[in-house]
Amino acid sequence: MDRSSETLTSEPSYSLRQAFDKKTIILIGFAAIALLFYLFLEKINIFNMINVILDANLILLIIGALFTFIAVLCDTLAWKILMGISSINPSILSTYRIQLSSFSYGLLIPSAGAVEAVMRVALGTQEFVNEKDNRNATSGEILSSVVAHKLCGLLSFIPISAFVSIAILQYLSDIVERRSGVALSAEFAVLFVAIISLISLIVLTLIALIAKSPIKANGFISTLLQMLSYLPLIGNYAEKAIVPSQRIVEDFGVQFTYLAQNKLLSFFALILTFFSQLAHWGSILFILHAIDIPIFLDQVAAVNFLGGTVDFIPVGIPGMAGLKEISLSVFLKETNFGISSTLATSGAILVQLVKFYFLIIVGIMVYIFGKTRIKTHPFNVNET
Repeated sequence: MDRSSETLTSEPSYSLRQAFDKKTIILIGFAAIALLFYLFLEKINIFNMINVILDANLILLIIGALFTFIAVLCDTLAWKILMGISSINPSILSTYRIQLSSFSYGLLIPSAGAVEAVMRVALGTQEFVNEKDNRNATSGEILSSVVAHKLCGLLSFIPISAFVSIAILQYLSDIVERRSGVALSAEFAVLFVAIISLISLIVLTLIALIAKSPIKANGFISTLLQMLSYLPLIGNYAEKAIVPSQRIVEDFGVQFTYLAQNKLLSFFALILTFFSQLAHWGSILFILHAIDIPIFLDQVAAVNFLGGTVDFIPVGIPGMAGLKEISLSVFLKETNFGISSTLATSGAILVQLVKFYFLIIVGIMVYIFGKTRIKTHPFNVNET
């Protein structure tokens, strides 16, 4: 990593003012109005919904919350393993504190872009030590581990995607059959699975090619995008994507090299990020069962994936509050045949309360009250 990575740590302190600027407050107000309007259209009695939430099984809610923190812990252990490649071996407790704080602030301040990664780098360079050289960890070392961690998350989702695609197919089939009385045809199912398999194969091929030869991967992607640039509708987008794609491939190539420094540790990091995703699903499963919503893991996968697409809307609302509840409520109602709008909306709000708002509060408290003394070593190297 070059010296430019040091700019990431120029502002290691984070204030709640960053989360609540005028634009964000306006957007949150808009989301709240949208949620109230949805409740009005669905004729949902707010007091009935509150009663449903208050009557939730507390033990199942606690288990659901625990699974969320287990998911963060799995991510923490994966990140700690990857830092070990650079001879940085902080305690699990301090790593978990930084991971939890950064994750919470990343949820709270979406307008800040990569605030989670920036915060992890900033706090990591203050508190972590390179034991081999007896000095503070550099931002380049921490940044490498953070980006490699993100890459592990991407790689670990590939086997999960097959399960998600089957779950979504079943989800769509149930909706079509319930509304039309006719199940999806076998031809559609085969086509759907074939398309998902083809996409997965292309992604795996590209990942393998990037890992083996970033130069060849760059050439292949540039040629493909150049061919697509002659097509109508997507041509302009394909042409504009050529240069950014080259940068992405180069960055991925660097991270694959980083992971290849210790294949065994990288493998364990991949396993941990995989179980982190499963723990998130388990959390949603227990939270919904706490208010007697009959749902299975494959349905959770489908609803979570479809609801997660709302997060990609670039409007800057923290956690897509309001809009996320609406989308989850709609998907939950479509998943369960006999579920009422009140129960579906209660479930969506409860999931957000436990997995989003509660996590943010805990993360902020851990950040404010759990700070440890900054470790300063005599040989503080600021570049690698």
